Amino acid sequence: MSKKISDPEAAPSLDLTPIMNMVLCLIPLMLLSVVFMTICVIDVTMPQRSAGAAASDGEPPKRLQLFISKQGFTIVEGMNTLSPIGDCPNDGPTICLQNENAELDVDKHNWRALYNELFRIKQKGEWSDHNQIDIVADPAVNYGVLVKAMDIARYQLVPKAELENASKGKEMKSDAELNDAQAVTREDTINGELKKIPLEMFPYVVLGLPTMN
Repeated sequence: MSKKISDPEAAPSLDLTPIMNMVLCLIPLMLLSVVFMTICVIDVTMPQRSAGAAASDGEPPKRLQLFISKQGFTIVEGMNTLSPIGDCPNDGPTICLQNENAELDVDKHNWRALYNELFRIKQKGEWSDHNQIDIVADPAVNYGVLVKAMDIARYQLVPKAELENASKGKEMKSDAELNDAQAVTREDTINGELKKIPLEMFPYVVLGLPTMN
């Protein structure tokens, strides 16, 4: 009985066309599903050992402090804790929550009242040249609330429609006005070039360490 010798060249070749077509269809879908991340850098300073030390002339240091809790904001101006404003209870924070039933923690706080109170402090003579604020947040406070508090304290704002002729910030009359507001700019020479830079309120943030109970 004769043996049949198989010819390798006669074997059918593998057809990759369907696989390539499938890959070409998957590539656009994969690109559409990619999540792009924007990395932002927040300029903060951690507390030093010397923080809060008395000045050489014996006077206590001038500090503006903001304490954030689940109940709202407490502002300490120098050595004085500001009294509750609006409808806040007498034994509560300086600025209590605006909407306790909001789904997001950041939407519960009264940001307009916080900005207006910090702006009023900035307009006082003894605080006009002070650029630092110490922020201490309760461990239970959402990180987004802490970041927004930093943003609110940094620059003097005006409604967008008034930006062109503004020389300093102003108090906000409504939440919508605050949401639409932009930082007032001033001209300054940087590296020999005239540039417009935001008008600062309390741009230097020192993050205090929360007390763990």
